[in-house]
Amino acid sequence: MARFFRSDVAGSWVLVLAVGVALLWANGPWSSTYASVWLHPTRGGGRAFQDFTTVRDWVNGGLMAVFFLVVGLEIGRERRHGDLADTRTAVLPVAGALGGMVGAGLVYAAVAHGGPGSSGWGIPMATDIAFALGALALLGRRVPPGLRVVLLTLAVADDLGSVGVLALFYSSRTYVPALVAAVTLVAALVVLRRTGRVSTPVALVGGAVLWVLLAAGGVEPALAGVVAGLLVPGRSRGGGDPAASLESRVGPWSAFVVLPLFAVANAGITFHAGIFGAPGATAVFVGVGLARVLGKLGGITAACLVVVRLGLGRLPDGVRWRHLAGGAAVAGIGFTVPLLIAELAFAHDPPLVTAAELGLFAGSAAAFAVGAGILVWAGPAAPAAESSGPPADPGPGIPW
Repeated sequence: MARFFRSDVAGSWVLVLAVGVALLWANGPWSSTYASVWLHPTRGGGRAFQDFTTVRDWVNGGLMAVFFLVVGLEIGRERRHGDLADTRTAVLPVAGALGGMVGAGLVYAAVAHGGPGSSGWGIPMATDIAFALGALALLGRRVPPGLRVVLLTLAVADDLGSVGVLALFYSSRTYVPALVAAVTLVAALVVLRRTGRVSTPVALVGGAVLWVLLAAGGVEPALAGVVAGLLVPGRSRGGGDPAASLESRVGPWSAFVVLPLFAVANAGITFHAGIFGAPGATAVFVGVGLARVLGKLGGITAACLVVVRLGLGRLPDGVRWRHLAGGAAVAGIGFTVPLLIAELAFAHDPPLVTAAELGLFAGSAAAFAVGAGILVWAGPAAPAAESSGPPADPGPGIPW
């Protein structure tokens, strides 16, 4: 039991259970209590807390900072000792994130162009790191370790890009002075980190201050956790590893408390008759669903192929192109930031918000099914030499 609860699989099954609880709660006999609990009004003082108006807001923007802290710690570990220590390997997921965002946006725009839902092109762009990593963990040994690192980094870059789209095109509350202060703080902490003057407490306090500044600036504050995790030093003067120690202490809280609450608070989509009766609702549903599957799979894979062909990036050892395609499909899973964009894009058209919610649910389920199918077909990890760089013969010689 102890071994099971220390594994990623345990956290993934708890996440699946939490999604099931949310769906049953939102559509069962007590469905009215779901909204009354998670949309219960809350109050916070000052500019930094003016977007935290419900219990769900505090889960997504507050508690999820703990999860993002663990993500930052893991990326930092991989940068020091793992696949991301190679710059060319690190470039690959960043390019993939950009390709996935562009691909998803284009597919949606092609479906909803000219209709009432055309403004929702940013909805399908973001990936939910928690659900995507949970999906990979459920597939067990079929997933090469390097693919998890790629998807983790890709999802963080994807979230940052999607938050940028949200701030530039959908948010009317961006507060520039707070964002300038946030950038200045990060720059100062990075300089201190390079000089070895950042300890674990300093990194965590800096992350907390950054959280407040991002919240005040109108940007997703939970991402401050990633910055704090990356700043925690990987080596102390006594020879220990503060980052690994913090990850081992915080990781279980993230997996078995924060993520289940996040899933229950966000996965409770209500199904009812007449959903597609409003003008543009069908186009929104189809556009979001196709963008989550085709846009992400095609955009991520194509972008990664380009950077590898140009010699700017490489696949991690043991990862074939077919593995990458499976991971690209899994990256189509997403709820939270897309739901936020949907609520802003269709603020005056609630039926389109509902159609977008259903599209995200259906598209995420299909993305998992397609990704799982590809990864089962892909088989075990490739030998290291097979994925160490671009193939010599461009064209059909790609080692899928």
